[in-house]
Amino acid sequence: MNDIVYGRNAVLELLASDPEKVEKIYMQFNTAHHKLREILITAKRSRIPVGKARLEKLGEIAGTTKHQGVCALISTIRYYQLEEVLQTPRNTNPLIVILPGLNDPHNVGAVIRTAEAVAADAVILIDGKGAPVNAAVHKASAGAASHIRLCKVRNLAACLKTLREKGFQVIAADMQAEKNYTDVDFRLPSVLLMGSEGEGLDARNREQCDSLVRIPMAGCVESLNVSVSAGVLLYEAMRQRLL
Repeated sequence: MNDIVYGRNAVLELLASDPEKVEKIYMQFNTAHHKLREILITAKRSRIPVGKARLEKLGEIAGTTKHQGVCALISTIRYYQLEEVLQTPRNTNPLIVILPGLNDPHNVGAVIRTAEAVAADAVILIDGKGAPVNAAVHKASAGAASHIRLCKVRNLAACLKTLREKGFQVIAADMQAEKNYTDVDFRLPSVLLMGSEGEGLDARNREQCDSLVRIPMAGCVESLNVSVSAGVLLYEAMRQRLL
């Protein structure tokens, strides 16, 4: 869940003291005021997502009209360090999901819900990218966001390098892949790397995968929603592990 900090001085102080706690900042469209410009520059430097909102919307977020054109969402959930997850795995052969840039909170929540349903070890998010873990994500996850271990990392490439060194294989779905998703051995320590809505995996992320797999389509649609794709792959992993 999230707490709200509003007001120019309060948000500036928050960015100076605890920027890692800030999930997202909402600002008015006109940022001519020097403190609003400073907030915008500082947030971008810290890779904190910034959204523009009308004054009425800012009032709804802050719960008051005295927001001075800016509100900050502060996460009240605990984020685990990657090292914590690796030191105390949930499974003998851990299963981790990485979401490098999902922007729809309903998709993020749905993936978290499925990951918890199959007892995945963690869901990893990239700091400053994608939707913040807010009330909408919690609702879409049906409470799973309070149970699964959520991690934040600043650098995806460094995270994948660490996981590979620990013996993980990196798997991702790709429509052009030759290998079927059932042909991968999910019983090994595995990372499931999911692409973003619409664009899927970019070329750099695709190069970092050990296996690209396809989910067969028999109907007229070309692909599945990203959260549905994640569900198919996660349940295949659980099926193999139960066998």
